Amino acid sequence: MTNSKIFETSRNGYLNFGGHYAAGTFLDNNVQATNYTKIALVPTIKTIATWSKLYQQFNLGEAYTDEQYWRDASKYLLDVTQAQEWLEQLFKNQFKITAVGAEFLEGVGNRSSEHSVQLTEAVDAQNNCYYILQSGFPALEAKSNAMKQASDVAYDRDIFSIDAEKNVSYDGRNLDLLIVAMIKDYFDREISLKELGAKMPGFRVCGTFNDYGRPATTGNRLCTVIKTTHKNELSLDTDDVLLAKLKKDEDLFSGVARTDIWKANEKKRLEWLLTGQKLTQG
Repeated sequence: MTNSKIFETSRNGYLNFGGHYAAGTFLDNNVQATNYTKIALVPTIKTIATWSKLYQQFNLGEAYTDEQYWRDASKYLLDVTQAQEWLEQLFKNQFKITAVGAEFLEGVGNRSSEHSVQLTEAVDAQNNCYYILQSGFPALEAKSNAMKQASDVAYDRDIFSIDAEKNVSYDGRNLDLLIVAMIKDYFDREISLKELGAKMPGFRVCGTFNDYGRPATTGNRLCTVIKTTHKNELSLDTDDVLLAKLKKDEDLFSGVARTDIWKANEKKRLEWLLTGQKLTQG
């Protein structure tokens, strides 16, 4: 499928790796309520492999490692306190943040809100899933292009279009389809279009990567919030319990209905968190 190139010029401004737009996926599928202010999003196995190849190609080392990650860890931290507060203000309900997926550029991370994608999952008191998407336009177009090439999701649309006067607009229906595909990609959660409920029309936002829902007519990111009727069935041990199991080489996800890829990425996240603990203690 043909890639959308409306924001290609902006992406070409990223000069690392010979102009290759090195966006990678970072996840936390087990956000801890006690840690909302400093969530360490960790790269997926696929991202680690892709960035390692770039490191080798440009003589930066044999691999992108956990130690390299922790040297740059502040670039991949997230604070979701605003997300929780904003949802509670909007929907007059209690919320907890359960998972976050993001796209970051290597070496840039959260330093550029325009060149990052952020999808935050939350559940209300009735256990319904909600999603906040905030993304820079160039990064969202790149994610849409990547999802069109993914073999495990049914997505083949473009988010943006441009008219004869060079005015760019977005397609709300296609954005819904992309969000559903990203929910599957990030959280391994199957949500149907029939489960999509109340939706906030997309609007421009400004601020840093950690700012949620700050409208601005010249904002460099697109934001939307979707309420669903999909119930959160996922139940995991706390990270502390999982890390203790990891040290003992015990089964981490017994009874968890997720794919092997999801489980492998979560295990990798825990392994890298364990490295961070060792580096801090050492």
